[in-house]
Amino acid sequence: MTVGRVFFAIAAMVAVLPGEAQLPARTAETDAEILRLVRAEKLDLILPRAMRDNGVDMWIHVTRPGVRDPLALQFGRTAGYLIFTDLGDRIERAVFGTGGAVEKIDVRGSAELGLAISGYDHLPGVYDEITAFVAERDPQTIAVNTSSWLPVADGISYSEYLKLQTILGPEYSERIVSAENLILDFLLRRTSREVAAQVEVLALARQTAKERLAHVVPGVTTIADINARVYYSAVNTPDKTVAVSPPDVRWFIHNPDYVLQRGDLFVGGGGGGGGYLGFGVDTKIHAYILREGETKVPEFIQEVFDLAIAGQWIMRDHMRVGMTAGESLDAMVEAMQEAGYIYTPFRDIGTQDYVMIQEALAGTGAPGFSIDNHAFGNYGDIGPSMAAFRSDTHHLVIQDNHLFAFEYMVHKNIAQRPGYPLAFNISNPQLVTSRGVEFIQPPNEEIFLIR
Repeated sequence: MTVGRVFFAIAAMVAVLPGEAQLPARTAETDAEILRLVRAEKLDLILPRAMRDNGVDMWIHVTRPGVRDPLALQFGRTAGYLIFTDLGDRIERAVFGTGGAVEKIDVRGSAELGLAISGYDHLPGVYDEITAFVAERDPQTIAVNTSSWLPVADGISYSEYLKLQTILGPEYSERIVSAENLILDFLLRRTSREVAAQVEVLALARQTAKERLAHVVPGVTTIADINARVYYSAVNTPDKTVAVSPPDVRWFIHNPDYVLQRGDLFVGGGGGGGGYLGFGVDTKIHAYILREGETKVPEFIQEVFDLAIAGQWIMRDHMRVGMTAGESLDAMVEAMQEAGYIYTPFRDIGTQDYVMIQEALAGTGAPGFSIDNHAFGNYGDIGPSMAAFRSDTHHLVIQDNHLFAFEYMVHKNIAQRPGYPLAFNISNPQLVTSRGVEFIQPPNEEIFLIR
């Protein structure tokens, strides 16, 4: 689901307090300035340590014309060879592109790197110049953008890899290693400006979401109008808990033409990046449409919701810089179980998971829980993710300024729907720093009421 279609459409202007002057809308020029700043700061402040921590003397990032590079957000549209060399006192930056020209960029001047390079010719001069350039610096380790498991670090094509080996020659080709760990560190060690951009996106999205909630009209507004997900809350639809197509209908109502009614419980939200500077939204706001005479959410809904949001405070202390994703997941599971929750690690959020939850909670009044605290931000879900079905990231270490979706599900049997637990999907992107988990937007704490 793209950011443009989710419940949280990013507003075009900054929120202001009553009486304050309204700030102008963002422009392409201001966005470009911020992007240049982020690129410069990443190269100036993040790249040196990332290379040295991973024992990399030279990083050769190879791109080709007509193919979007996975690191296009960082380097712009490039076609050629970006070469970063650790000279001891600084990281030298060079670009070999069109016609074999090499552009040496000063350590402090990175704003133009990759922005104006559109292609290169496969000329002998290119090979000769790069061969001499590398030999002169004599790197012991050459990291190249190839990876067997990380797509963002696997941008080089097979033919380009063979060409690079020809350029380097047998001696230096033997020194090639995967750049995957270097690229991970380069991306995930975020600058303050990157964090600020994510905060801006979340604030604007939250503002827009509340405005949309205010315009919901019971009996008129459809699911498609707000692109929300309506829970089978047992208030209006106790007879719709049977399994029909699509298979996970017992979680939500899927008909986009369903008209929201009084007594409906729904959630708005979306996931993924790709919006402003690559940042997206994975915040879920819950809302309930009051029935005639009601002044609050029914007790059975509030009880399950309270158990759900309590999980934020139970798990918060168990995500720390320096822990691996696997260590963090184990610690959170243990803490939740000690608090009386039953662990129900889901796999596909479909029929099989729901049946597993039904079986795990059968004959008990205890709540169950599943965790998907996945990496988030301007690089999607790349990075350490605390979820049973994301085990390929469990070895990754949580870095300072780690953006993640604080996402999990809590489910509990209710008398109004015997055998079919009511579930709440909680999600808010937040930040892990050296101080622990810091909330960069308000945590889930309430169900918004629609009258």
